[in-house]
Amino acid sequence: MIKINHKIKAFTLTEIMVVMVISVIVVGLAFSVLGIVQKNMRNIGENYENKEQIQSFETALTIDFNTFPTAIWDPVENILIVSSPIDKRKYQFYTDSIVTNISNHTVLIKEKLFYFEGKLVQSGNIDAIKLTFHNTKEPHRLFVFKYNDPTIHF
Repeated sequence: MIKINHKIKAFTLTEIMVVMVISVIVVGLAFSVLGIVQKNMRNIGENYENKEQIQSFETALTIDFNTFPTAIWDPVENILIVSSPIDKRKYQFYTDSIVTNISNHTVLIKEKLFYFEGKLVQSGNIDAIKLTFHNTKEPHRLFVFKYNDPTIHF
């Protein structure tokens, strides 16, 4: 009887273990990169939404400042009132948002400064407002002003 010795072609256990370790490292790197990309996409989305809210607020405030002849700041109530003999609009400032008669603006304000005829004021009539916002990579500032009605001096 002749004994035939056939060798089966296969990978050794060591070769399979090396391939498995390399595969695990590659998959781990891929998942960590995917996590970083997802985090960056979330941050970009939040930043975009925040800037959109600031721009929406800036547009509304600019329109109201230039439509209504009178603007009054009340620091006790934390309310900005822009008015005319026909209509008025209130801007209620909260810690996390600004609420108007028409809409809500979810922005975090770091600093509010009010001016009248170029001088910083704490309350009363104003003709300019400077706001600095939180939650932006660089400090985002907003400055809105209006031309005064000449009758305020009479």
